Amino acid sequence: MARFRFTDKSVRGVEVPAAGYRLDFDTAGGPREPYVRGLALRTTTAGTRTFLLSYVAADGRERRHKIGDFGPHTVTTAREAARKLRMQVDAGHDPYADAKQSRAKADAKRALAGATFGGLMDAYVEQLRRAKKPSAAKVEGEIHRTIKDAFPALWKMPAADVSLDDLVRITNKLVKAGTYRQAEKTRSYIRAAYTAATTARGNAATADLFAAFAHVANIARDLGTITRPKHDAATPADTAKRALSVAELVAYWKRIKAMTGPHGALLRFHLLTGAQRCEQLARLTAQRFDRDAGTVTLLDGKGRRLQMREHVVPLLPDAVAALDAMAGDAGAYLFTLDGGKHGAGYHTVRAIMGQVAAAMVDAEEAAATFTPGELRITVETRLAAAGVPRETRAQLQSHGLGGVQGKHYDKHDYLDEKRDALERLRALLEPASKVVQLRRARG
Repeated sequence: MARFRFTDKSVRGVEVPAAGYRLDFDTAGGPREPYVRGLALRTTTAGTRTFLLSYVAADGRERRHKIGDFGPHTVTTAREAARKLRMQVDAGHDPYADAKQSRAKADAKRALAGATFGGLMDAYVEQLRRAKKPSAAKVEGEIHRTIKDAFPALWKMPAADVSLDDLVRITNKLVKAGTYRQAEKTRSYIRAAYTAATTARGNAATADLFAAFAHVANIARDLGTITRPKHDAATPADTAKRALSVAELVAYWKRIKAMTGPHGALLRFHLLTGAQRCEQLARLTAQRFDRDAGTVTLLDGKGRRLQMREHVVPLLPDAVAALDAMAGDAGAYLFTLDGGKHGAGYHTVRAIMGQVAAAMVDAEEAAATFTPGELRITVETRLAAAGVPRETRAQLQSHGLGGVQGKHYDKHDYLDEKRDALERLRALLEPASKVVQLRRARG
């Protein structure tokens, strides 16, 4: 450190330090030459020369406030800037702290501008991915299709500026298009994203995802429910889901039992396991099939659970035979049409089932076509009529198990009960014919 009179020539000639930096201070010149107490020059090993104002703030802290680099600044402009800063210090201000606060406000403002509505929705999708939710990719696709692509300006808008009316525009467009189910799902995604943002603080798993949205009010909680139109008596088509009659179920089984190849095996396995959710069956791999125990273990990630629940399903002999018919060397997936390379999802199952259902309608074996969801309803309904208890039906189809009792207290595996229910279902598919004994006519 040295003290010398700063001039452009003397500053340019300061020796560059071998390590760290050196700090030099300006000294007074002649009586009429300008001088500012605390004007300093910091020189780094890289040769960068920066003007500073060194002072002691009102709270006793020593400050070194940056004025600017030599080059853009001359000694003359640096002294003038230092003079103005010194006047602030003498008036009781702290230029260093003031500048730091201004930078923080600017950073916060930029963060607000960058915390867009689209960023909030993407953070929600990332939360699903961290929780290993299988639906994350599907949810992301639906959010991009119904929000990002449909409302690009709203997607880029700061989340703090989005109003409830803006959110209603999204669901309203879907309702006007008649896509009520998609409107319900999109509403659910938006509400979940806002709720996650307002509750993420202190959550080690997601706090970083929603840190930029801590200031955002949860306006989505007031996003109204989707009201579907009511069909009057004159409406010819009733879109409500239905349960197949026993006769329709028997006819369906007869057709898929006669189908050869993996397509028939796929539908038979789906029905004989109690019409499990196709998304879960699509994830079934060889390591989750216990041939000796006669069970498969599905991973149920449906709902708000952060960890997927293991759902063990017993297999009847016909179900095992269906698995073997789908097996191949292309990959580890068991519920498959291509030898195990890929699992068959909902749309694949629905397409194949739709062809069978259409043929049944043409043959007057069914009143209308049906979907995998309606077949799931059918299994629940027919097992209820057969006397299978509600708890067993819930365990078989893995629904309604989120209560305190199911989560923490009931540790029974229900394997015997589930197997008995599936055997009752199998008996319904091929009802025994009544045997009529004829009396021998007397001679």
